[in-house]
Amino acid sequence: MRSHDSTDRRYLREQIGSIAVVSFYADGFEKLDPKQRLLAYYLAQAGIAGDEIYTDQISSYGLRLTNFLSHLIANLDDIEPSLRAKISDYVKLVWIHHGYYDMDSYRKFTPEFTFEQLQDVVSRAWTAGARFGLRNKRRLNQEMESLREPIFNPDYKPVLTMKNPPPGRDMITASSVNFYENLTLQEVESVKERFRLNSRLAKIGRRIMEQPYRAGAPREGIPSGRYAKQLKRMISCIETAIRYADPGQRAVLRKLIRFYRTGRERDWLDYNIAWVKTNPTVDMISGFIETYLDPRSGKGTYETLVSFVDPEATKLMHSLAKNAQYFESRAPWKDEYKKRDFEPPVANAINVLVATGDAGPLCPSGINLPNEQAIRERYGAKSVLLNNIMSAATAAIGERAAIEFSASEEERERAAKYRVKARDLLVALHEIVGHGSGKVSEKIKEDPHVYLKEYYSTLEECRADLVALWNYWDPKLAEIGVQDYQEVARAGYDAYARSGLVMLNRYPNSTTIEEDHDRGTQLVIDYAAQRNGSIQPIEKAAKTYLVVKSYEGMRDAVGELLAELMRIKAEGDYDAVRDLVNKHAIGLNTAWRDQVVERCKQINLPRKAAFIMPILQPIHDRRGRITDIRPYYPESLTELHLRLWKQKRPL
Repeated sequence: MRSHDSTDRRYLREQIGSIAVVSFYADGFEKLDPKQRLLAYYLAQAGIAGDEIYTDQISSYGLRLTNFLSHLIANLDDIEPSLRAKISDYVKLVWIHHGYYDMDSYRKFTPEFTFEQLQDVVSRAWTAGARFGLRNKRRLNQEMESLREPIFNPDYKPVLTMKNPPPGRDMITASSVNFYENLTLQEVESVKERFRLNSRLAKIGRRIMEQPYRAGAPREGIPSGRYAKQLKRMISCIETAIRYADPGQRAVLRKLIRFYRTGRERDWLDYNIAWVKTNPTVDMISGFIETYLDPRSGKGTYETLVSFVDPEATKLMHSLAKNAQYFESRAPWKDEYKKRDFEPPVANAINVLVATGDAGPLCPSGINLPNEQAIRERYGAKSVLLNNIMSAATAAIGERAAIEFSASEEERERAAKYRVKARDLLVALHEIVGHGSGKVSEKIKEDPHVYLKEYYSTLEECRADLVALWNYWDPKLAEIGVQDYQEVARAGYDAYARSGLVMLNRYPNSTTIEEDHDRGTQLVIDYAAQRNGSIQPIEKAAKTYLVVKSYEGMRDAVGELLAELMRIKAEGDYDAVRDLVNKHAIGLNTAWRDQVVERCKQINLPRKAAFIMPILQPIHDRRGRITDIRPYYPESLTELHLRLWKQKRPL
C-alpha cells in the first residue's frame, strides 16, 4: 500500500491545458470498522458499473469513442513525442468530460492532431498487434470513419446544451445531448412522459418512443429498458453491499434497487424519502439526479458518489443545520413563502471515496438533495460538503486567482487570511440553508421546475448563493463558532465579485454563458452593479477588476434579488425569471473575457480541477474471500482510467 502521509503526498499531478488534474485522499478510511469498509467497497463497485451511462447520455457516440481511445492510449509507445502528447491530452480531456464537450461552455472541443495522423498511429498499432476490440482491419477502418466527424468536425453537433437557441432553432434541435433523437421541441412537448426524469425520447419512423432507464422486473411484467446491462450490474453490487449495512440503510438500498428495476417515479420518490431520513457513516448518492444538461431541465444525468462522514469537519455543518429555522425566519422574502417547524436537515462534511458519472472526475464542492420540492418541504434534505475534494483543490491550485484578481493589497491580505473559510461557509450555507429553504404557493400543483422550465436550474443555484451571501452577515454565525465572521463576510463578498471575472476564463470562445451555476453568479453580480453600483469595475495598470464598493449596498441588492427569486419560484412565474436571466445572466463582456483568459494564461491558472479518486482494493484471506479493503492511490489519470476501464464492458 503506497504511503499517503500528508508530508509526502502529491495533489497536483498534471495540468492539461487549463484543467488541473488533482489527487484526493481518503483520510480516516482506516478508522472505519471492517463492515463499513466492505460496505463502501461494494457501493463503489456499483458506482463504477454505472459510470458509462453518463457517457452515453452526453453523446450517442460517447461509449464508442471512449472505448476506441482507451485502446489507442495503450499503444503510443513508438509515436513521435509531440504527437503522442497531443493524442494523450485529447484522450484525457474526453475522459474528464465523459465525451467531447466542455462542461463549462457546453461547446465541442476538437483535437490538435489530424485524422490522417490518427490513421497512421492506429495503423501502426494494428500492425504491432493491437486489435481495438474489433474483428478485422476492415471493421477498424469503418469504425474510424464513423468517428471522423464526431472527433474532428467542430460544426458537427457543436453544442451540448443550448437553452437559449438562435433564431430558427429550438432548444431541442440546437442541443446535442443524448436525451432526444430526431425530435423538435414541439414534438417533445406533445408527449405525455411516464418517466420524466429517467428516459430518452426518440422518434423512430413517425412514432415517438419513450425509452425508460431500468433493469426490468420480469416477474411483474416490467421489461428491461435502456441501460439495463449497467443497472443489473449495479443492482448485483448493491445487493452484496446490503449484507454489510445496518437495518435502516438496508431498507434504503432495497428501495434504490426497486427504482433501478422499475424506473417508476413513485419508486424514486419512495427511495428519496427513505434516504433523506437516514444518516449513516458510509453513504451513497445514486440515481438520475441533476437536470442541468437537459435544455428543458427535466431529465436527470446518472451519478454515484460514495463517501464517509468526517466527524471533525462536520461540526460547523451540524451547527448550521440546527439553526436552519432561525435563518429561514429571517430570510428577506415574504412570510407566506417561509417554512415553519421543520426538522433540522441532515448535514455532514464528508470524505469522498468514489465519484462517477456526473459526480466525477469533475466533482462538485457541495451537494443538497433530494431535488424534489415536495420532499424537501415535508421530509427535509441532506446537505454534504465534500471536504477532501475542496482541500485537495486548495492544496493543488493555491491562491493564484485571489492574488491576480484582487484590486488592492488590503483585499489580497484579507483573501489570504479568510478566503478558504469564506468559501467553505458559502458552500455550507448554499447547500444547507439555501437549497433547503422556502416553500411554494399552494396555487401551484406541480414541482416549480415544471413551470420555470429551462430557467429553473439557474434560478435555484442563484437563489442558494443569495441565501449564503445574505446570511454571511448574521451574528448567529459568531455564536456557532465562525470567528471574525464580519471579516469572513467581507472576504466572501470580495471573492464573489472576483468570480464574475475569473469564471470568464471558462468561456474563451463563447459570447454567452450556458452553465447554470455561472449564470447564477453573473445574475447576482450584474444585478448588484445595475441596482445600486455596489459592485463596480475599476481599471489599474490596464487591468480590469471587479470590486465591492459597498458591502452594505451589496447585501441590500442581494436581499432584494433573493426575495424576488423566492417569489418567482413559489409562484412559478416563468415570464419574470425569463426576463431576469436574459437581462443579467446570459451575455458576457468579450473584452473582459479576452483579458481574463490572457491573465490566467500568464499565471497558469487552471479554470477547474478534475480529480483522481482512490481505487478500493480488496484484501483476501487464504480461501479467497474478501475480508477487508484498503485504498490505493493512482499516480495519474491514465492509470486510474485504464484500471477502471478493465472493470467495465462498454456497450
